[in-house]
Amino acid sequence: MGEGDQVSFDFPSNDPLLDPQGKSYRTWLQWFNWVHLTIQAVRQAGPTAERPTNLLWIGRAFYDTTLNKPVYVAQVRPTIIWRDAAGVTV
Repeated sequence: MGEGDQVSFDFPSNDPLLDPQGKSYRTWLQWFNWVHLTIQAVRQAGPTAERPTNLLWIGRAFYDTTLNKPVYVAQVRPTIIWRDAAGVTV
């Protein structure tokens, strides 16, 4: 998944989750995968050098263990900008 990938959290359809054989429809599997990746992203932490570079959105949080504080994505394009809660670029 690249920096420009779009993520949709709309339900894939009004269809049932399972087909007649009891298997999940592919669209639903993909949707649950996006939800799972997003939940993982929300609780990430690590050193400054390991800040994520994909699955980003404005306001996405990351706990920076080098700075010992949470930082937030302020801009994704043309470059990724992270800021702390005071608005200082970090």
